[in-house]
Amino acid sequence: MKTIKKIRSKLLEFLTHKIALPLIVKFRDNEPFRYSMSDLEAFPEGSLGKDLVEYLKKMNFKLLRNYERHDCKHIILGYEMDEVGEARMQFYFLGNRHYSVPVISTVIICFVLMPEHWSAFFEEYKKGKSGKSFDDLNYNELVLLKTKDLQKLYKLY
Repeated sequence: MKTIKKIRSKLLEFLTHKIALPLIVKFRDNEPFRYSMSDLEAFPEGSLGKDLVEYLKKMNFKLLRNYERHDCKHIILGYEMDEVGEARMQFYFLGNRHYSVPVISTVIICFVLMPEHWSAFFEEYKKGKSGKSFDDLNYNELVLLKTKDLQKLYKLY
């Protein structure tokens, strides 16, 4: 079973970093993210920007161009930045009526490759159905707000 999970992990990593990310960067037309890691480090404690940079540093990750919005959603929603957390977040967005190619393809792939998480995926889908939409937010402004306030706004606790 450990070998299967390792193979699955490598496959998901390949699909995400070698196929999905380059395609998303080509076709995504968002306002550029204005902040660097060092900019975010100077943000006030408890702000989304500060919480984002602290989490990225803890995981030994860096900001990926055109992926900052996605990483902010991980922080607001409280999903880990691992394969299960990523899958759970995509099921949330499917329930939240965010029907994009990345969401739908990730949901299909994770549904097939992670049957042991189906019940958790269904719970995330239901949570997303009752959640507030993340569409059309300005993340350059959002990172200045308190993470806890954003979580209250999205009724996450």
